[in-house]
Amino acid sequence: MALISFHTSSFIWTQWESLSLLTSILGDLSSITFVLFLLLFPNGRVVDRRIFWFAVIIVTVRNVSWYFPEEPWGAARWPIGITLLWMLVLYGSIAWYQLSHYRNHADAIEKQQTKWVLFGFLFSIVGLVLVSALPVFFDTEFYQTPQSPGMFVLDMAVQLLMLPIPVTLCISLLRKRLWDIDPIMKRTILYGCLSTAIIALYSFTVWYLSVIFQTGPNKLFSIAGAALVAVLFAPLKERLQKLVNRMIYGVHNDPFLVLDQLSTRLREPSSPEAVLDIVVRTVRDSLRLPYAAIQLNHHGAQLLAASSGVEREDKTSIPLIVSGYHIGSLHVCSRSAGEGFSEADWKLLHSLARQASTVVQSVKQAMDIQLLAEDLQETREKLIFAREEERRTIRKNLHDDIAPRLAAMRLTSSLVVDWIRKDPDRAAQIMNRFKQDIGDTVDEIRGIVYDLRPQALDELGLRGAIQQRIEQIQHIHQVRNVLLDAPLEVELKIPEYLPILPAAVEVGAYRIVTEALLNVAKHAKADYCLIHITLEEEGDCLCLEVADNGVGLTGSQPSTEAKSGLGLLSIRERAEELGGSCRISQPESGGSHIYARLPLRTGTDTGRGQ
Repeated sequence: MALISFHTSSFIWTQWESLSLLTSILGDLSSITFVLFLLLFPNGRVVDRRIFWFAVIIVTVRNVSWYFPEEPWGAARWPIGITLLWMLVLYGSIAWYQLSHYRNHADAIEKQQTKWVLFGFLFSIVGLVLVSALPVFFDTEFYQTPQSPGMFVLDMAVQLLMLPIPVTLCISLLRKRLWDIDPIMKRTILYGCLSTAIIALYSFTVWYLSVIFQTGPNKLFSIAGAALVAVLFAPLKERLQKLVNRMIYGVHNDPFLVLDQLSTRLREPSSPEAVLDIVVRTVRDSLRLPYAAIQLNHHGAQLLAASSGVEREDKTSIPLIVSGYHIGSLHVCSRSAGEGFSEADWKLLHSLARQASTVVQSVKQAMDIQLLAEDLQETREKLIFAREEERRTIRKNLHDDIAPRLAAMRLTSSLVVDWIRKDPDRAAQIMNRFKQDIGDTVDEIRGIVYDLRPQALDELGLRGAIQQRIEQIQHIHQVRNVLLDAPLEVELKIPEYLPILPAAVEVGAYRIVTEALLNVAKHAKADYCLIHITLEEEGDCLCLEVADNGVGLTGSQPSTEAKSGLGLLSIRERAEELGGSCRISQPESGGSHIYARLPLRTGTDTGRGQ
C-alpha cells in the first residue's frame, strides 16, 4: 500500500493538478503505511505497544497539520529545526523499536530478513548521500541549474539507488538465500567505512595544505592527498576489517588474541570456581554467543561447574579430553537458533577447548583435593566422636556397675572377720554370696572386654569364632521356634588357611557376619543361609557374602522393620569405616543377599555402601 499510494499520488499530481486534495490524501496514506510497514516488519506482530503508537501518533500529527496551512501550528509554518527534530524522533523511535525486536523477539529467520532490509536501506541512503554530495566537489553551482544534463543524470542515479530497497525486500519476504547476507553486510560496512575514511582523509589533506600555503585548489595538493591515501590504505583497511569482524562475529578470526586474553585473566589469583567462570565468559565474549558452560565428569556424574548466559535447547557439546580421559564438556549455543558455526568458529572453539581442558583438569584436581580434605576432616571427627562414645560407655559400665560392686565387696570383706567370731554360719553365708558377687563382676568385666574384641577371635581365630557363633544362633533359633518343622541350616564356606588379618578387619568381618546372621534368624523366616568368605586373588580384600532363602528385605513384619533396618545400617557403617563397600540386595529368586568387601591395606577400595 505504501509503494502503490506513493506512485499513485505522484501520477495524479502530474496529470491532474486540480485533484491536489486527493494527492495529499494518497501522500499521507503512503507515509503512514510506510511507517506501519517499518514498525510491523518482518512478522506483523507488535512487540512494544508504547513505541508503536508513539510513532503512529507522531506521523499522524505531522500529516494532519498539513491541512491547516494558515494555523500557527500547521506543518507549513514549522521551522526547519522542528521539522528535523520531528524526523529524528520518528525514525529514531522506529530504529529503536526494530533494534528491540531484533535483540529480544526475533528468531533466526526474522533476524536474517531484518538484515537484508537494513542492508537495502543503508545501501540506498549511503548512495543518496554520496551521489548528492559528489557533484559539489566538481561544481559548487551545480544545484543552481536544475535543467542541466548533469541534474538529469543525478535524478536517474537517485532513482536507481532506490532499487536496492524493493530488491532486498523481495529477497527477505521470499526467504531466498537468507544465509548469504552476513558476508555481504560485512563487506558493505567495511568498504562503506573505508570509503568514508579515505574521502575524509583526502579532503582534510587538501584543505590543510591549502590553509598552510594560503593558496586555492592545486593539483600538487591533490597528488599529495592521493599519495597519503595510498600509503595509509592497506593498514587502514586491515584495521577496519578487524573492527568489522569483531563487531559482527567477535574475535574468532584471531584465536591467538583470545588465548592470550584468557591466559592473562588466568594469571590472576582466583578460586577454582572463579577460574571456570573466567573460561566460560571468555568463550562467550570472544564469539558473541548467548550461552557457554563447562560440565565436569565427577565419579560418573555430570556436574555443571560454571555457566554464562541463557541456555537454549540447540546447544552443542565439545568434549574436554586430557591424556585420553574425558574429564568434561564445553557447552555452547549458536548466536541464533539454527544458525550454526562457521569454520573459523570451530577452529577457535577447539583451540579454547584444548586450553580449557588443561584448566579444568587443574581445577578438578584442586576440587578433588578439597573434597578429600573435607572427607578426611569428617572422618577424623567421626573417629573422635566414636572414641569418646566408647570411652563414655566403658566409663558408665565401670562407674555404674563395676565400681558399686567392688565397693560393696570391700565393705563385705571388712565385716566377714567380725561375723566369723560372732556367727560362723552367718559368715559362711556371707562368703558364699561374696563369691557369687565376685563371679558376676568377673562376668561383667569379661562382657566389657568382649565388646572391645571378641575373645573367641583370639582363642579360635576367625573361622572358629564364626562357627561358634553359628552354633549359638542356631540353638537360640531352635529354642525360640520349637514348633517349626525345618530348623535353620547354615552353611559356612571359608578357606581353611587365612593369612594374618589386621585386627580391625578381623573384628569387622566377625561383626558383619554375626549381624547378618542375626537378621536372618530374627526376621528372614528362612531355613537356609549361606556364609561365604573368600580372599581376592590379589590378596587385597576380604570378601564376605551372606545369602538366605527367606522373605527378603520387603517381607519383614512392621514391628521388626526398624530393628532390621538398624542391623543393615550397622553392617554398612562397619564396612565403610574400614574403607570398604557393602551391597545389600534382594535377588529375583527371593531372600536377601549381602556382599561386603573389606580392604586389607589402606586405600585399596574406594566404594560406598549401597
